[in-house]
Amino acid sequence: MTSKKITLIYPFAYGYIDFVVQELLLKQDIVITDIKTDSIKYTYPNIFVKLWNGITKLVGSNLKKKYFSQQILQQITEKQDIIFVIRPDLLETSLLKVLKRNTHRFIAYYYDSCKKYPKQLEISAFFDEIYSYEKEDIEKYNFLEASNFIYDENIETQQILYDIFNVSSYDSRIDEINNISKILFDAGFKIHFVLFWFEKLVYPYLHSTTKYLSLNETKKIISQSKAMIDIQRIDQKGLSFRTFESIGYRKKLITTNAMVQNYDFYHPNNMLVINSENMDVNKIKRFLELPYVEISQDIINKYNVKNFTKKIFKL
Repeated sequence: MTSKKITLIYPFAYGYIDFVVQELLLKQDIVITDIKTDSIKYTYPNIFVKLWNGITKLVGSNLKKKYFSQQILQQITEKQDIIFVIRPDLLETSLLKVLKRNTHRFIAYYYDSCKKYPKQLEISAFFDEIYSYEKEDIEKYNFLEASNFIYDENIETQQILYDIFNVSSYDSRIDEINNISKILFDAGFKIHFVLFWFEKLVYPYLHSTTKYLSLNETKKIISQSKAMIDIQRIDQKGLSFRTFESIGYRKKLITTNAMVQNYDFYHPNNMLVINSENMDVNKIKRFLELPYVEISQDIINKYNVKNFTKKIFKL
């Protein structure tokens, strides 16, 4: 039997897409090419080449981008059945054209809204299928819906150290995150808020780190917490991986994203929607005291990585 050839091209995604790759590798009739774009690094051989590249950029030529494209194409040695790209707006248009010629099905997954990354609309014609988790874009541009997924359901019981855990990157939400952490701390909650950035930052109730928390490190802290809190970006309506971690690990979720209420896995004992500008700490306290209500395994299975993979790759 002829093997199906599938290439995945994607930037750093905290390790989430590794679970999709692992799921595909379980299929004996699939040959996988796994291209992590963040692992492609260009080093100038000398200062003269660096200076020359600075000059040629002015006329639209860029050695680093050419090298990047070449490194991707060198890994695709024959025509593929499927090429799947996350954040294709990060790729050169010339590269997208070559990739399209080298596959029977060219698929994109837009992690973010087209409002945030308008180039996604400019390049949409390249793709045979475009998946998104942003409802507005799905309805407006006829994209296909694919939410994030549950990548793991196994968690060890640990001693509870925290009431509420959050991990976020330093971005436009920082004032909101800082304000929420202060309110919760002042209300007497045991909180553990982790803030990632490339340099140390100082906020009174946030633990600053210059290294990404691995999924295993995150999992350990989740197991030590009663609940997670998810603070969504203003331009994001799709459900984050925090939502699906809470379902898979059977942990309570506090979130600023009201969209969770529209899903079949929602239960008010398990998920609490808050308004960060008008937080009711007593409501949060009552929520944390409610017993967790088990969700049907059939519903959980619907959102797991296996079903995500089957849907995207038509397995």
